[in-house]
Amino acid sequence: MPYEGIKEWQDTKDIRMEWFREARFGMFIHWGLYAAAGGSWEGKQYPQHYAEWIQTWAAVPSSSYAKVLKPKFTAAKFDANQWASLAKRAGMKYVVLTSRHHEGFSIFNSQQPFSLDNEVTGGTNISPSGRDLYGEVMTAFRKKGIKTGAYYSLLDWQHPDSYEGFAFNPNPKNYRPNYEQYKNYLYEQIKELATNYGELDVLWVDFSSKNREGDAWGTKRILTDLIKWQPQIIVNNRFWDGLENRNGDIGTPEKYIPPTGLLGMDWEVSHTMNESYGYSAHDDKWKSYDKMMRLFLETVSKGGNFLLNVGPDADGAIPAPAAKLLEDIGQWMQINGTAIYGTSASPFEGLTWGYCTQKKEQLYLHVFDVPASGQLNLPLLNKVNVAYPLHNRKQKLKVKSTTTGTTIVLPKSYAGPQPMVVVVETAGKLKIAQSMVQAQSDGRIMLTANEVKLQGRGGIKLVGASTHNPNRPNAIGAWSMVSDEAYWDVKVQRPGTYKVVLRYLPNENQMAKVSIVLADQKVEYTFVAAASTDFKDVEVGTIEINQQTLGQENVKLILKAESTGQKLLPQISSISLVPIP
Repeated sequence: MPYEGIKEWQDTKDIRMEWFREARFGMFIHWGLYAAAGGSWEGKQYPQHYAEWIQTWAAVPSSSYAKVLKPKFTAAKFDANQWASLAKRAGMKYVVLTSRHHEGFSIFNSQQPFSLDNEVTGGTNISPSGRDLYGEVMTAFRKKGIKTGAYYSLLDWQHPDSYEGFAFNPNPKNYRPNYEQYKNYLYEQIKELATNYGELDVLWVDFSSKNREGDAWGTKRILTDLIKWQPQIIVNNRFWDGLENRNGDIGTPEKYIPPTGLLGMDWEVSHTMNESYGYSAHDDKWKSYDKMMRLFLETVSKGGNFLLNVGPDADGAIPAPAAKLLEDIGQWMQINGTAIYGTSASPFEGLTWGYCTQKKEQLYLHVFDVPASGQLNLPLLNKVNVAYPLHNRKQKLKVKSTTTGTTIVLPKSYAGPQPMVVVVETAGKLKIAQSMVQAQSDGRIMLTANEVKLQGRGGIKLVGASTHNPNRPNAIGAWSMVSDEAYWDVKVQRPGTYKVVLRYLPNENQMAKVSIVLADQKVEYTFVAAASTDFKDVEVGTIEINQQTLGQENVKLILKAESTGQKLLPQISSISLVPIP
């Protein structure tokens, strides 16, 4: 039951959530003892995407782990004011800092007896003598007007009374954990975070499973008192199992964006700039600025917040590529922040050239891929009062109304930070037409799962990325019936012959057959059974687009199942129509 049935949480939700719905952009900071390992142990590099899990990757007992890493966690270059200033320049409105992670060590100075002195590691507090690193961060960010949050792990790999306490640690006396004792430890540490450091805006707990959720952590007691200690606080949904469960205040997809957002709830995507949350010295897979902005704007355009992670090293230095990305995002936000803060989800199903956010009578069009025509075809039937680039409000753009929507002529040049944002001010309640896919600048027509329309009764749906596979595209999946189908509305702008390229995920059990129909043209393809973890492109034939088709307002391209093989069609992420010169 949401909030364990504690009425005060539900009664105050809209008031407590007001700033969160305005903020849209925050900083996640993973900083703990794992940073001193930097993704390696005893000279071996671990390639897993979570360097903060190094203790499990290397299967190190807590005592050895502490002995090696405590002296290396110096915070010698740590300056909380620099961190806060960087977040401020990036346009971030809140911060969530790891007060303690799964390893059980905390960067706040807990006064619990086990934290001050224990037989396993000597103590869980790792701030250098005379300092409280967590408190310094909270103070610095508040001074910059940034809301503050505490990440707190419900797991603990060193406490003998936790559910995981002896996974790596010796237990020669066959001690049996007292889970009630551990639940009390959780309660007391959360109380310290909520009562010793001033106002706390977010408690971001992590993580639960089907076997351990809710009262396994003592949630009834914690939540009853937490809202008394901090009446304005937001709590995420990870006291309970499932990143998209509807308990608590916010859903928490991790490293993936739900294909259609999470309708009917507040949510936030946490994402990384490279592969790992915690610091890894050898993780050089930094996302480009363009990739980062697409993740950011896709999230906000679907109604979510974007919590972007940094992983400082053991000295407290934020890696240079991460700092550079934040500075670049900040330059864009300085010009375009109004298209982010306080906005709601796009009213459109999918836009081939970018994303849309909205606020009151204004639509904000985030243009990543300029169409070949230099024009945006928007499925909007309202009268447009004015359209202009957000960076230059005086530059009025030409707007044309058609029976299928609105055409906006883009500026011929733009030298500012990408993507350019176009503001469209409308009159009256929004009236949305069916969206159409346009050709790209090279004439290619890309029909992706993001713009597809699905119909049928067999469970056909969009299947998206996941925490452990964040780079996979959205795809049409769960397709089990030949009566189901997928289609796109296409605005054809160039006649000629096009290669038809299908992108799908091979499956060793599937030999299904599909057809692709555009007007009177049809091609078919039978999938070859093959095992793969990567999507594959296959050319399935050619389609001729004639002058008559060109004159139509829009044309449907239909993807049909001729047979579904043994059970399901392979997942299909896109169809490309590539012009043949």
